[in-house]
Amino acid sequence: MRIETNLPGFTLETIEAVEQELGSRLPNGLREAWLYDNKFEVGEWFFYPIKDERFFNKTWDDIIRANRDERQLPEDFITVAANGSGDELGFLTSDVETIYIWLYETDELERVADSIDAFVEVVRLELDVIETFCERVLESETVFGLSAEANDGWAYAPSVIEATDVLLFFSTRERALACKAEEWEDYHLIELPLDLFVAGWLPNMADDGLLCGLDWSSDLKGMEYEPETVLETIEEAD
Repeated sequence: MRIETNLPGFTLETIEAVEQELGSRLPNGLREAWLYDNKFEVGEWFFYPIKDERFFNKTWDDIIRANRDERQLPEDFITVAANGSGDELGFLTSDVETIYIWLYETDELERVADSIDAFVEVVRLELDVIETFCERVLESETVFGLSAEANDGWAYAPSVIEATDVLLFFSTRERALACKAEEWEDYHLIELPLDLFVAGWLPNMADDGLLCGLDWSSDLKGMEYEPETVLETIEEAD
């Protein structure tokens, strides 16, 4: 994993000293990143830095401080990043490569990736998809979809990450029409004004616990997003 920042990295000896204080080896991708840089940000996740006295104001909230006992993190869980909402990203000392999210509100661990590199790759892909989607719909002021009925309903698929459904939205007419195949061959193209999508659909979907599938491929595979995330990204890009 290589994420460039404006703070310098560390020697392997320094990284190993941090590991000794934490009581665990760190994921390989994170060890490699710290050889070159310090204090990373990937999507909504802010990675704890290694404390550097040369840049104390930027690194005081370091990874060792983040894992102090008084924080009451799950047993054998070491956090490496936070999202600002109370959730923590990290690993278990029994398996330092597999990455988990500790969900603050439910006090549960959710396995999210086989490695820190895989996690970063997925986050970057998610950012690319949602940012491109929002740019296109802001330009056209239209969101596209499919429906079995001409004037009612919306195409959806079961989520692969949660026990809910994913409503599919497309940034262009062509992307929506590409999914008119097999059981969806007779579906109708729907054009939804962007202002209605933002003011009505996304808030209602959030209330109903539904997810957004943005610009899925013709084989009905793609990224799933919380409606709140889509709404926030549109508002930031507008």
